[in-house]
Amino acid sequence: MGLFSNQFTEKHPPDWKILIKSAFSFVRRLPFTLIMLSGLIIAALVTNTYFQEITSHWLNRTGFAPNDLWYGRLERLFTSAFVTSGGKVFWEALFFVAFAVGVAEWMTGWKRSAATFWGIHLLSLVLLSLIVSLATHQLRSIGLEAAQLTRDVGPSAGYFACLGLVSARLKRPWNWTSGGILLLFFAIAIFLPAGTGESASMKFSADLAHLLAFPLGWLSSNAGMKKVRNNSSKTKL
Repeated sequence: MGLFSNQFTEKHPPDWKILIKSAFSFVRRLPFTLIMLSGLIIAALVTNTYFQEITSHWLNRTGFAPNDLWYGRLERLFTSAFVTSGGKVFWEALFFVAFAVGVAEWMTGWKRSAATFWGIHLLSLVLLSLIVSLATHQLRSIGLEAAQLTRDVGPSAGYFACLGLVSARLKRPWNWTSGGILLLFFAIAIFLPAGTGESASMKFSADLAHLLAFPLGWLSSNAGMKKVRNNSSKTKL
């Protein structure tokens, strides 16, 4: 009976061992997503934004404005990605990071998803700064001249870039269909009026960053693919 019991245990490990093994496998598959989620949660605890809106103190300390780029405040490019406006926005950010970044990492690996998130997050903010600086006169004519000085926070440029990557990796015609529909939504959003209590210049900057990040993420899908195909062809030869 004892021998039979040992054999049965070896063939069928306890449930807790299976759970631990599954958990480690999950962590190995999505390390970047879990790091970003942990960073958002820690930042929310420090800034007290998990239920409450961000204070002007933390917004000025961690947020990014186009003007910050020209004054060399480059650390804000990174700090702004871990802090949110707080309350409902914090939980929305957690969801989108878990979904968009998580799916992108599951499909393409942690290196590709991390490069897409941070690379396009940074590129979008740089392009945003250039556009706002070059279009100062035009923005002034529609009352958005404050966009150059208005600080904003959030990882949305990064996770919308990853959403673009996911969209582009879908099979045809779903990649083109989903990409076109989502790009249309981002384009429409930039023309919608700001909500009650919402800063128009902050909304404009955020919407413009999204409109830049999503198609850049979509287009980045082909980066490196040609090299992979060439290597595959050489292997076959």
